[in-house]
Amino acid sequence: MTAGVVLPTQQLDEVEQHLSYLYDKTGATCVLLIDISGQLISYKGSAESVDLASLAALVAGDMAAVTEIARLVGERDQFKLLFHEGEKHNVLVSTVGGSFLLAVIFKTSVRIGLVRLFTRETATRLLAVAERFEASRGLVAQVVDADFTTSLAGELERAFGLRDEAWGA
Repeated sequence: MTAGVVLPTQQLDEVEQHLSYLYDKTGATCVLLIDISGQLISYKGSAESVDLASLAALVAGDMAAVTEIARLVGERDQFKLLFHEGEKHNVLVSTVGGSFLLAVIFKTSVRIGLVRLFTRETATRLLAVAERFEASRGLVAQVVDADFTTSLAGELERAFGLRDEAWGA
């Protein structure tokens, strides 16, 4: 099970600005930033009758399935863009680094080329946020691993009365 994503306030503010930009430029119904495990990070727009948590999970699952399709057909990397065309709404999903997905829900009357252009631009801008997040997550994992190992060793020594002398050191 993956831990929930928590972005620092400055990074979240940056995400909000980029989502607002995309929302305003495209006339989308809703834009969402989702982590790859399906957790909704942030969104802009109206989502009155939509369960955004479920939508986020389904978008992440969809991308996971398409990633496997890419592998099966011999693609070296995952597909970077998904497009679902409906009668009233379309959904465009773009990868943002290795940690996030950017989903845009828009009416069929909105031009797909416009949405693709601004989605690509926004995904590129969000890549800097994603890279900082991925780098900080790696550092946290290293610190937690080191602290946990040291703590565990200390507790085992205390619990079993083991000391360095017992090992001849």
